[in-house]
Amino acid sequence: MPDPINDATAYDVRIVAAEVTHGATYWKVIRVHHLTPEENQGRHHIFIDALDEEGLRLYGAKVLIEWDGGSETVVIDKPATEPGANLPMWKWQVCAAAMLDMPSDRVENLRTDHPDEGSGNTLFHHSFEIVFQRAVAAGVAEPSDGRLSGKVPDGAGHTIALFLDGEQIATTAVGDDEQYQFAHLVAGEYLCRDTDDGREVGPVSVDGEHETLLDFGEAPAPRPIARYMLFDAEQTLLAPFQLELVADYLAENVLTFGFSVADASQAREVMVVGEQTDAILQALHEAGCQVTPLPADPGALLKALKTP
Repeated sequence: MPDPINDATAYDVRIVAAEVTHGATYWKVIRVHHLTPEENQGRHHIFIDALDEEGLRLYGAKVLIEWDGGSETVVIDKPATEPGANLPMWKWQVCAAAMLDMPSDRVENLRTDHPDEGSGNTLFHHSFEIVFQRAVAAGVAEPSDGRLSGKVPDGAGHTIALFLDGEQIATTAVGDDEQYQFAHLVAGEYLCRDTDDGREVGPVSVDGEHETLLDFGEAPAPRPIARYMLFDAEQTLLAPFQLELVADYLAENVLTFGFSVADASQAREVMVVGEQTDAILQALHEAGCQVTPLPADPGALLKALKTP
């Protein structure tokens, strides 16, 4: 991933890098832009977008804007035709912006008290655009001899995903002998998930020096539904349009869909369209479902489904 682009350094805007370890997922600033007079048209805003690893907008991502004596959280929820979120700045206010929910780069010294540059950028009428992207921290891993291995009953050929402190860091295939193994692990709390049937084991502590055995339980009974697309019943106006837009995708993939959490909990994978309550998401996870979030915006939804 290229170094952050910051054409606002002339306005004393700076990027403070997040403190993250090798392999950790975090929010990386990939663009800071001071709007030209033609672009700004007299506004005094911070415009923000948040992207996933493929460059797609992450609807629902949260941004914390802070200033001396206050703060405000904004959500990436605007239409695809405009920046994902924005917040106006007032006179003499000096702001900083960072994403929430995981470590994040921080953009500081956003302010409007810059000289006139033309009809669109006058004193107290300057704006900035910031783009964050979810990324995995690069770097050299600490040398380690930690290993994690075990048996996956009826799991030959399955893929096992490895999570360190809640973040996926590696995958491996289960052999014909139903055994899996991860090597060269640093000390930490690990969890393993069979991505083919959803079963999990852990967390377990690995000391970074020895082998730790972690066997999976018996394979779960086959689920009656492979994949289920769950729409929000509260979106009475948007849901019909979403359904019409993705009808071809549903038909081509022989995909079950609806508004029932009870039905969705019978599926191996649940594709959740838009925001759902924490209670619903928890119920799906407790039912052993693999939950895949999808944006509610129809255009972004269709684009996400078409992305491999």
